[in-house]
Amino acid sequence: MRQIQKQTQTQKLALTQTMRSSLALLEMSPEEATETIEKERSRNAFLCAIPTGGPSGGNATAALEGSSEETMLNDVARQIGMIRLTAQDAQLANELLHSLDDRGFLTDDFSEMAGYLGSSADAIARLIPTLQKHVEPAGLFATSLAECFRLQLEAKNRFDPLIEILLGRLDLIAKQNVPEICAVCGVDEEDALEMLDDIRSLDPAPLVEKQELTQTQGAPEIIIREDEDGTLKVELNAEALPSILTDDGLFSATLKTETDGYAQSYYRDCYRGAGNMVRAMQKRANTLLETGHAIARRQEKYIKSARDRNKLPLTIEQLAAEVGVNKSTISRALKSCSILTDQGTFPAQQFLARGLTPDQEGDKTRDQALRRLSLLIKTENQNQPSSDEQLKQQLETAGFKLSRRTVAKYRKMLNIPGAHARKLS
Repeated sequence: MRQIQKQTQTQKLALTQTMRSSLALLEMSPEEATETIEKERSRNAFLCAIPTGGPSGGNATAALEGSSEETMLNDVARQIGMIRLTAQDAQLANELLHSLDDRGFLTDDFSEMAGYLGSSADAIARLIPTLQKHVEPAGLFATSLAECFRLQLEAKNRFDPLIEILLGRLDLIAKQNVPEICAVCGVDEEDALEMLDDIRSLDPAPLVEKQELTQTQGAPEIIIREDEDGTLKVELNAEALPSILTDDGLFSATLKTETDGYAQSYYRDCYRGAGNMVRAMQKRANTLLETGHAIARRQEKYIKSARDRNKLPLTIEQLAAEVGVNKSTISRALKSCSILTDQGTFPAQQFLARGLTPDQEGDKTRDQALRRLSLLIKTENQNQPSSDEQLKQQLETAGFKLSRRTVAKYRKMLNIPGAHARKLS
């Protein structure tokens, strides 16, 4: 037997995280997409919601109206006032509150804080665990990201020695390196994934207030309306999905404050995730808008009248070619999409129609041919019903060029028997 070595080269299409997110979001309804964004925002302080007509980039914390850190601080101050503390500790607690960084952490050394707060390091060290235990959201007054996560896990009764080991390697959590997590913690893949999910669901910046997402239930995503000059105007409905952006200012401030390399790795992962989500939503918006324009160009008469006789052949393949994307992308985009016109709100797929021929040429659709065929048979002389050949000729007179075999197929699709069976006895 002779051994032969061969070298082959294959190409594979690797989907980036942004592409995967975009494809997933495309096939979601507005409500499902909003839920997905909310889930990401619960663990990602760098993903922000902005009100309709708000800013389109930059420092979201500074730009958003009502996104006040003061609101959160006032709420925490109220909670501190409900804790049984001595007057001295109560004063120190409020001073510590205003020493928190943007995330809600105490990043200065205790001895350093003691110097500018006029207290002692021991007093600060004794008071902080009390504040961590009684103040919500869990994770405030942490001195590190790992401690912030520990406090949140303890609040959920999910903290154990194995997770404690993993919190010492936040870089592995950022990379989602399951094999390495198994090796470091001495667990199997199932336990590693469970711990990974537990930690990645936590909020790495509990002081950052989450702006409420604005989205109108059931709102159509595309609006196509006739302008004053008779042309169709296509736009996205700002009420259908919330606008989101990355908080670049908070990310920059966090990296300047955070000195731990593993924690920096985790925050960079969050920022990448926020960026991926923003780009995915923008890609979704662009695809829907371009699809809306393509539908408006092809189905102008139908959009203005809502009459099926004015509908032209239009398939997913044709839309994909015009928009310049894969047909599966268009299919996902239209799956849960609806379009508002002057005639009402309709599912986006209602603007599609199969043509009479495989190449979809001509201006007649199969549904129109089926309706005309049904009408011809309903109005025929029942004593002398039309044969398929006669029906073919009548359809051709009306502009539907079909073969006799196709007429017979369409008749069967309508559950209508042949001429002999239709004749009155």
